[in-house]
Amino acid sequence: MTILTELEKTVLLAFLVLVKKQTDKFQSEESIVLKFPMRQRKNVRKAVKKLEKNNFLIKHATQESYKLSEKGLKSALKLLSKGARLWAYLK
Repeated sequence: MTILTELEKTVLLAFLVLVKKQTDKFQSEESIVLKFPMRQRKNVRKAVKKLEKNNFLIKHATQESYKLSEKGLKSALKLLSKGARLWAYLK
């Protein structure tokens, strides 16, 4: 089980919104990065690379674009429906 940071969860949800729950649609990295504030864009690029490494995103063979994998789609839908547990140890 992979523990995701808040930024990675936000990037997954951004992919889900941009591709409208379709796993076969590629989005360029720039289209995702431009949705975030300028100070966060470097961190968003790192988060995209980490999500690709953890098999939440699939990179296109020739272009700098990504799509959600089945694992990424399930995780994003779970985040959307249940919400992110920010403080699991608080009552």
